[in-house]
Amino acid sequence: MRVSGFSIAILPHLLLPSLAADTAAWKSRNIYFALTDRIARSGNDAGGDACGNLGAYCGGTFQGLESKLDYIAGMGFDAIWITPVVTNSDGGYHGYWATDLYSINSNYGTAEDLKSLVSAAHDKGIYIMVDVVANHMGPSAISNNKPEPLNQESSYHSTCDIDYSNQTSIEYCRIAGLPDVNTESSEIQKLYQEWVGWLVKEHDFDGVRIDTVKHVNKEFWSGFSSAAGVYTIGEVFDGGVSYLAGYADLMSGLLNYAIYYPMNNFYQQKGSSQALVDMHDQISSAFPDPSALGTFLDNHDNPRWLNSKNDMSLLKNALAYVILARGIPIVYYGTEQAYAGGADPANREDLWRSGFNTTSDIYQAISRLSGARKSAGGLAADDQTHLYVADTAYAWSRAGGDLVVLTTNGGLGTTGNHCFNAQVPNGKWNNVFSTGSYSSDSSGNVCISVTNGEPVVLLAA
Repeated sequence: MRVSGFSIAILPHLLLPSLAADTAAWKSRNIYFALTDRIARSGNDAGGDACGNLGAYCGGTFQGLESKLDYIAGMGFDAIWITPVVTNSDGGYHGYWATDLYSINSNYGTAEDLKSLVSAAHDKGIYIMVDVVANHMGPSAISNNKPEPLNQESSYHSTCDIDYSNQTSIEYCRIAGLPDVNTESSEIQKLYQEWVGWLVKEHDFDGVRIDTVKHVNKEFWSGFSSAAGVYTIGEVFDGGVSYLAGYADLMSGLLNYAIYYPMNNFYQQKGSSQALVDMHDQISSAFPDPSALGTFLDNHDNPRWLNSKNDMSLLKNALAYVILARGIPIVYYGTEQAYAGGADPANREDLWRSGFNTTSDIYQAISRLSGARKSAGGLAADDQTHLYVADTAYAWSRAGGDLVVLTTNGGLGTTGNHCFNAQVPNGKWNNVFSTGSYSSDSSGNVCISVTNGEPVVLLAA
């Protein structure tokens, strides 16, 4: 019955992927963030030597990524965020140095290769989210930028260095010397609205991730996000709740940098579970739709999680939070292979060096966590209940108590017994992350044992 129900549930996505890709549809999705240049080099890439220069093109392609859809789906991901696809300045392996908005980066393949990737993903029930940049263009000559008038100096702000204590400076001045687009111009706004609408329709994308949102005047974003016509999620690189919430009404969702810091502090043994819970509650009050925010451990702009804390059990607990707590999960490629690179570009390793190992410890852990998310109904709602907040532990429930998750921050080798009220009298659950079953008493109290510091994920029996 569960298999049949799942088949029926994904059928609309298979038939109408783009039309279904609104905020409500994305809330139950599980996103794998892929740097196109780093996933696979061809349609038959079986692995190989590591890329010798992570600061340049390594050879990943759209065809290579298409060939790894089953590898990605094997972890339970049903959405993929890909880096920008447009033509870039020389050296723009990452995609964030655009020179021509209407042509595709030939280092990754052709426009037809990109369309094939999206179509193949849709056939497997997977959404594709494209990354876009409106703040700046690439570091090459402005006169070569397309379309017009992006080839004119008047389409850019004057040169200045950013003062991060001044919001006007943040919006007007240049990131790393990159030409800063004059997004206050009505002509420029219209250009970008027409472009993002075309990009989504032409390639049948299901969502849009927006780069460097805080570096653009707020008035720009509502029209841009609306023109995209699908779910949009913006990067506002700031952990302040009030600052982040100031952008919440301008697009569908935001990367949840507010929870990123206390979450990682707790699971990396640098902060308390109470600080994590307090931030969760602050977000509940500050945002109109907290479940539309994207939760993540790390990404291409931050050192990899294991670089900061090299403990597999702690990583599993943090992943349990990302995938099973409130919000849309986003997992950075290579996490499943326990990559531990530091700051950019060391955190942008090629995936083929791993041989695309589907039996690795973290690959399998992610698969189990994703399976619990699906079995609990997709966890789209804002329904997280704090059950247990202790010095070294945090437990919560979702889906009316059908899912109970206990996480700890003791790390590898630690054991313990944690007793708390699950708020489900006479409940029965199976541990789907490991083995065993648990029951609560007539008052809802349950005691759960932790082995080797790993999370415990209980699904209603």
